Amino acid sequence: MKNSAISISTIIAILMAILCMFSCSRHSAHWNTLRHADACMEEHPDSALAALQRIDAQELAGKEEKAKYALLLSMALDKNYVDKTDFEVLQPAIDYYQSHGTATDKLRTYYYQGRIYQNQQKHDELALQCFVKALTEGTASDDILTKARVLFTQGRIYSTIYEWDKCIATYLEAAEYFKRMDRTSSYVNCIADVINVYTITGDTAQAGKYIALAQENLDDCSSKIKAHFYSDYLTYLATYSQDEKDIRITINEYITISASSGTDWLSVANAYLRIGDASAAMDALTRHKGIVNVAQKVKYHALLAKAYKQGENYKEAMDAYEYYVALTDSLEYARVKSDIQFVEEKHSLELKNVREKAKNDITILLAVVIVIIILSLLIIARYRLRMKTAESELAKQEKERYMQLYAQMEQERDSLTELLEQNKGLNQAARDALLERIALLNRFFMANITNNPDASRKVDKEIDALLKNKEEFMTSTRMAFAGSHPHFIKHLERCGLNEWEIGYCCLYALGLKGKEIGEYIQMKSHFNNSSDIRKKLGLPEHGITLGTHIRQLLSEA
Repeated sequence: MKNSAISISTIIAILMAILCMFSCSRHSAHWNTLRHADACMEEHPDSALAALQRIDAQELAGKEEKAKYALLLSMALDKNYVDKTDFEVLQPAIDYYQSHGTATDKLRTYYYQGRIYQNQQKHDELALQCFVKALTEGTASDDILTKARVLFTQGRIYSTIYEWDKCIATYLEAAEYFKRMDRTSSYVNCIADVINVYTITGDTAQAGKYIALAQENLDDCSSKIKAHFYSDYLTYLATYSQDEKDIRITINEYITISASSGTDWLSVANAYLRIGDASAAMDALTRHKGIVNVAQKVKYHALLAKAYKQGENYKEAMDAYEYYVALTDSLEYARVKSDIQFVEEKHSLELKNVREKAKNDITILLAVVIVIIILSLLIIARYRLRMKTAESELAKQEKERYMQLYAQMEQERDSLTELLEQNKGLNQAARDALLERIALLNRFFMANITNNPDASRKVDKEIDALLKNKEEFMTSTRMAFAGSHPHFIKHLERCGLNEWEIGYCCLYALGLKGKEIGEYIQMKSHFNNSSDIRKKLGLPEHGITLGTHIRQLLSEA
């Protein structure tokens, strides 16, 4: 009944897996449109967005297709400069790709999730967490451009919190990815930001190195990227250069290049102030438009105060400076507040991770328990199999031992019977010893032939006992000769032989040969024993055999 239940549950599981496989493989008529939008996303994001917006989301089939649509639409919106601040569009992709999808799907989903946090302008910590996950989960992805964008965006966040080493490292890694993909403009864009960081940190040698590297690739860049480079280059010159002519030339080149993409007049004003041209600096500040955040306001009023001071308008300079100080305080407050929010967000994220870890730990614990149970069952089954195999092997060995014992007893019985028949002159005690052993051997064979278990067990015990202590037979033989040939035994004793050696000699007296005695007593030291006895009897190492000499002594006794 149990086996039937297991079989049914197994069949149900297989059927469910097959149904799930087929259901996951089904797509709507929009699937090809999604694939086309994915293919043209990089080069024609406007076309991809238009194609995606024509799709009725209600007609999409399955979670996979809805996740793919959500991810592609989020990508298209971002590439068309539509900055989303909520997760309404991307959420299906976030939910699905947490445990499904390829490394590329995970990489992109976490990246665009982080971009949404950035668009909210108050969750850089959460954005950074998403970017770290993007690179971790997307390690196996071949989407090099998305990896480069993740790193570049990470660098921007590091710059806002003054993590300069991390900032430079991520910019340079992003630059290498862009270079590998022949994206020269993006490559130079990263290098320009590296120059800006080295300018801030005062590393003029490194800044000069990357300025030269960027200039080598400027001809292949868009006007927007050229303008970005010149803006950072102009800031570098305004900070460290003493060459007024070089600064003026660079200002003019920058204004010409940036005319179509928008000039950073704050950088221009800063450069003019460096060479002492307060009038040109004031003109640049007047032309500056679109102050969008506190940081730009701080920079603007700092430059304005300096321009007024150079123009000897001290009251206006003081007013601008006081406003600059107030803005600096508010900026510092905002930064501290942002740090506090980072701590709170990090704490919240850590709590979430703890709960997820606890949940995962329970799952892992259950899995471990199941594995332990399975392994225990396998070990028990293996142990039983090994025991059964061992028992079988033991039975086989026992059978082989029994057959060997049988052959040995058979050979011994035949040898002793032949010895008894050939030595008619043996005294009665020696003959009785031989007959007793032959009778015991015959009982062994009778039990084996008749298959009588009780008789067999009894004889087995007697045989085992006698085989383990063959000295008993040698002792009975020695005692027999002591009664029939006392002078023979006395002579051996006078020669210094011990009881065992005398019994050994008695086997020769019975008519056994040296080889037969060795096989009978089954001792590896048989030849050593013979050599010791020859010495005690005064026999030379070579010459008459020990058996011949013993039988001569017996006949003379």
